[in-house]
Amino acid sequence: MSGLFLHHGFHLLSRILICPTLLSYLSFCFPSHQTKTQGEKDWEKYEVARKLKSCVDSIRNEYLQDLKSKQMVTRQRAVALYFIDKLALRAGNEKEEGETADTVGCCSLRVEHIILHEQLDANECVVEFDFLGKDSIRYYNKVPVIKKVFKNLKLFMENKDPGDELFDRLNTSLLNKHLSSLMPGLTAKVFRTYNASITLQQQLKELTNESDNVAGKLLSYNRANRAVAILCNHQRAPPKTFEQSMANLQAKIDARKEQLALAKTELKQAKKEAKTKGSSDPKLQSLVERKKAAVKRCEEQLLNMEVQATDREENKQIALSTSKLNYLDPRISVAWCKNMEVPVEKIYNKTQREKFAWAIDMTEADFEF
Repeated sequence: MSGLFLHHGFHLLSRILICPTLLSYLSFCFPSHQTKTQGEKDWEKYEVARKLKSCVDSIRNEYLQDLKSKQMVTRQRAVALYFIDKLALRAGNEKEEGETADTVGCCSLRVEHIILHEQLDANECVVEFDFLGKDSIRYYNKVPVIKKVFKNLKLFMENKDPGDELFDRLNTSLLNKHLSSLMPGLTAKVFRTYNASITLQQQLKELTNESDNVAGKLLSYNRANRAVAILCNHQRAPPKTFEQSMANLQAKIDARKEQLALAKTELKQAKKEAKTKGSSDPKLQSLVERKKAAVKRCEEQLLNMEVQATDREENKQIALSTSKLNYLDPRISVAWCKNMEVPVEKIYNKTQREKFAWAIDMTEADFEF
């Protein structure tokens, strides 16, 4: 009996050894109890969002049709879904226990939170939003919408006071119950994850240039991430040390420019001397090559600093880490790193690499969200 068990054990082991995908899966699922639980949750969350891609068009067609439903609750649900899909709004009705701030999401918007403009800044049917979202962060946006949405909003606001609910027939539970009937596991939050991740992938394809150096590629990555952060309204106050930090960086840039000018002058002199005394002198040729290398090194350092300054300035009021850690499928970033030959350490710090170890281990360069 023990011999038979041993035989089957070796047979199973041999199958595992020749199946790297299974090994990868096992290492993902069972590194430790704590990591397993969080890793599985993350993987499942992003897999549900990926599944939405296969049916999102039919869901969009349905809610567009529902905009002219005879039932008011169906129309309100359709407009709410339109906002959640197009603007990545949170569903609302999600206050934590003890939270007293007057924060709202899509389903809990009040009449006072929107202003309708028939015409604004050369656009028709514009909705102006102004409300406090999660963590009391102000959401302010002017958005052109389709006429059916605009007309429905007018209807929803009729005979209501500013403090009345815009979607008085709807709440998050009803909305999510409807969504789960369209796709298992689908909630309003999944739309936010889906739109954030698909936006990152599209932006990376549009913005990244393979011929850029690593600093240039990272600038493109952060710009793609910034597009997501803006979509999800992930704002922050500029750091108190921002101005001083930028001044210090600018001083370094100025110093590097002077160093580059000097390096170019020395290269010019070395070339002139080599030409005057004869190009056959190996010492002079070696000097020219060293001066060329010094110029190139200075140019690269200056470019990296200027890219860093641009990156800091563009993102001083945007919180990139919120979307990167909560709404962006990490496999998109890992695949991008592999395709662009950028070390993953440039995107994720040590703690973040531990959080997304499952994605780093299992993602190939051809991954598509």
